[in-house]
Amino acid sequence: MSSDINGTNLAQLIAALEKIEFRTDRDLYQYARILRAIGLELNLRIAMDADVVAAILSQYKGKWFTFGVQSKVRGKLVGAHLRGGAAAAKVLGLSGVKMYASFIRHFVQPEIEAEKRAREGKGKKTGFSIGDTPKGAGRPGDAGGRVA
Repeated sequence: MSSDINGTNLAQLIAALEKIEFRTDRDLYQYARILRAIGLELNLRIAMDADVVAAILSQYKGKWFTFGVQSKVRGKLVGAHLRGGAAAAKVLGLSGVKMYASFIRHFVQPEIEAEKRAREGKGKKTGFSIGDTPKGAGRPGDAGGRVA
């Protein structure tokens, strides 16, 4: 495995993520898709590297009386840290998806519902009314009827 990632899909994804400017809802959608792809790619790579590191370290010749069991256990402990990183990369990818879902829930859905209510209320008379309709001009607080 080389340390140069410039020619990989991961480098292209990161470059695409850097180019995004938030101007429309489509930009948020693209950001979420790219972030998800980066998270999945990192998760896959780091999980595979964890297995490779654990396998390589388990072949180390430890003390003769442990028959290599000590090296296998230690190798798994070292690889477990990378597995934790792989899980974090997965969470990174999911955070983009959750961000876009939250945007839909808090910004797009209320707009759609408000437009729907506006269409449904088109023939209704708009205005402020409480209780009875006043008969003629009255005093403030007078609802058009007499209170005994």
